[in-house]
Amino acid sequence: MMHNRLKRMFSILAAVIPLFLGGCAGLEKSASKVPERPFVFQLAVNDIVDLHTGEKLSFDALMEKLAKVRVIYVGEVHSREADHEVQRRIVEWLWRRGRRIGVGLEMLPRSTQENLDRWVRGDLDEAAFLKAVDWEGHWGFPFSLYRPLFGFAQEKSIPMRALNAPPAVVRQVSRQGLASLSDEQRREIARHFDLNDAAHRSYIEQEYHAHAPGNIRDAQTFYEAQVVWEETMAESLALWLVQEPLDHVVVLAGKGHVNHRFGIPERVRRRVAHGYAVVLPTALNEEPERLTVEAGDFLIVTAEEKPFPGHGRRLGVRLKSAADGAGLRVVEVVPGSRAEQAGFQPGDRIVAVDGEVVRDWQALHQRVQRPASTMVFTLEREGRRIEAVVHFEP
Repeated sequence: MMHNRLKRMFSILAAVIPLFLGGCAGLEKSASKVPERPFVFQLAVNDIVDLHTGEKLSFDALMEKLAKVRVIYVGEVHSREADHEVQRRIVEWLWRRGRRIGVGLEMLPRSTQENLDRWVRGDLDEAAFLKAVDWEGHWGFPFSLYRPLFGFAQEKSIPMRALNAPPAVVRQVSRQGLASLSDEQRREIARHFDLNDAAHRSYIEQEYHAHAPGNIRDAQTFYEAQVVWEETMAESLALWLVQEPLDHVVVLAGKGHVNHRFGIPERVRRRVAHGYAVVLPTALNEEPERLTVEAGDFLIVTAEEKPFPGHGRRLGVRLKSAADGAGLRVVEVVPGSRAEQAGFQPGDRIVAVDGEVVRDWQALHQRVQRPASTMVFTLEREGRRIEAVVHFEP
């Protein structure tokens, strides 16, 4: 499993209205122009901080501020339960106060909207929904992390909107560039792209050079793929804001798409006039005191969490469920990754880790999260079973 930042960069890789300034204080300037003002005080779990003033807030006080804007971006580390709990609490608070709300999703491409609507109406149970939208193929992180919020939206008939571009199109852009897309593929993504934000490009290129992703042609195609993601999500959200008389939309997206505002938030605001705020749940061991208004508007400190396989314990493979539902099939092995060093090959089926059977994504995630420096993967290859030893840092 790839580094979570890379997951955000290439996941399983309306009319334009003049720029309008509104919402929380401090949004009058682009994030890249806001001077950095690090905090000098200690923060604790459950602290909530207004990043414009350094003031600590109660959850209700935070929500009173968020109730003044139309779009609320809640950045997540996809694998972190605490981040999803923050998202759920925000949605529930707004609903219980009679607000007309919707939930925007990075997790699903726009082509899944019909089945997402069927979920909200209660026409699909969970198993049927996950199959209909190809959750594992499009996203891959366990649905259990999202179940409480998805369940609440279904129970209360809260509309949900799939925002993203098709993963296959994004992968092609990352490998061959925007110019490689057919007319049909171009119709599946945003119509307009801004490739001229210097601060955004610098941020993405730092990610590219820091992680040297495999199967990406170069920094330019990596950047173009990121922009395809973010402009498509921005266009989808802007259209929804125009079409639906919602008081608030809560957007669930990876931190890499909302931090610094130049990912999705400013690209939406360039399309439609509205106020927005960026909320950043941040684990205590991520040193949240270093965050400033440059990154977002409000900070919520959560408990320490160990790295997920997408972080320091990544394998370096792209997976899909095996056709017979038993185990996970390796689709791609990242060059230079732990998986390649251990001998993984495309087509292998992961059937067990340290002798424990692995039948689905959640089971694999749970196994790999364990604090072991070495794990033995049982792979099935061409009708025979072999063992691959994967070494993690202590």
